[in-house]
Order: sequence, then C-alpha cells, then structure tokens
Amino acid sequence: MAYSQVLREAGIMVTGAGLQAPDTSTTVKLHNGQRMVQDGPYADTKEQLGGFYVINVPDLDTALGWAARCPAAIAGGVVEVRPNIQMPG
Repeated sequence: MAYSQVLREAGIMVTGAGLQAPDTSTTVKLHNGQRMVQDGPYADTKEQLGGFYVINVPDLDTALGWAARCPAAIAGGVVEVRPNIQMPG
C-alpha cells in the first residue's frame, strides 16, 4: 500500500490492482474455434502475476527506476516492465 501511495504522490499512477492467488485462476484458449476452459493456472507457467501497476513516465529508464522500488523486487521477486500498446488515431 505504501508503494501505491508513493506512486500516487509522484503523480504517475494510472491504475493498478492486486490479483488473487494463482489457484483461483481460469485459463481460456481457443482450439479449432472452440473455447477450452481449464481451472487453475496455466501449467507451463513458472512465475505467476501477483498484480500490476500502470504508470505514466517519460521513458524506460524512469520506469525501471520505479520498478526497482516495488516491494516485489525488493523481496527478491521479478518485476516485468513493458510499454502500453499505442493505438493509432
């Protein structure tokens, strides 16, 4: 919660949310046009997404600096950083 507050105070927080445990997930995929639903996390996944933040910063270096301050990174976890898709128009 403290990290979220710091992001808001910095004026860069767009949105974010924590996610429930991986065993609460449902996986959906299409096979020959048919929807396939499986309870639980995707079996081939070694790491699970615990939540996300969307921040508005000017460049990758700034985003990496904020990612390094995330409690998940500090605790030895992995924080993935990637840009949003820019829609034309």
